[in-house]
Amino acid sequence: MANGYRTLSQHLNDLKKENFSLKLRIYFLEERVQQKGEESRDDVYRRNIELKVEVESLKRELQEKQQALNNTCVAVENQTTRSQAALQQQYEEQQRESEHVYELLENKIQLLQEEARLARSEAEQATALARAEAERCQELAGKLKEAARTKEEDKSNDVLWQVLVLPAPVCHLNPRS
Repeated sequence: MANGYRTLSQHLNDLKKENFSLKLRIYFLEERVQQKGEESRDDVYRRNIELKVEVESLKRELQEKQQALNNTCVAVENQTTRSQAALQQQYEEQQRESEHVYELLENKIQLLQEEARLARSEAEQATALARAEAERCQELAGKLKEAARTKEEDKSNDVLWQVLVLPAPVCHLNPRS
């Protein structure tokens, strides 16, 4: 694109130079005609007409080249604008995706932190419950031992009671024997 622009610009400069040189030629030819007088007036008019036609055609060609150059510049600007808009749109889309992923990760982190907090709380409750159960088991074991000891004491008291309170079995001695 830039190469085409340079080529058109160079061609435009060349045409401007040629146009200037033609104008100078016309100027000098007109001067010469005035000096020569009327001897070659018809030739001068013909040549003058040819030069004017050539100048006009060069002007038209120059205008066409300038218009083509302007169109090319506009096309380049439009393409640049479209490219920038597409890049901006891609950037914004990627930014939205990044923000969405960030929000998802933040939510997941919060959920995991909440789960960890709940797990710690449950672990603390389970530990407290286990301690309470251990204390209860120790208490029950102590009561069981106490009950066993009491039962043993009761048995020995029963035996003693039976010995002391109950009459002794009467033995009948049979003299016949």
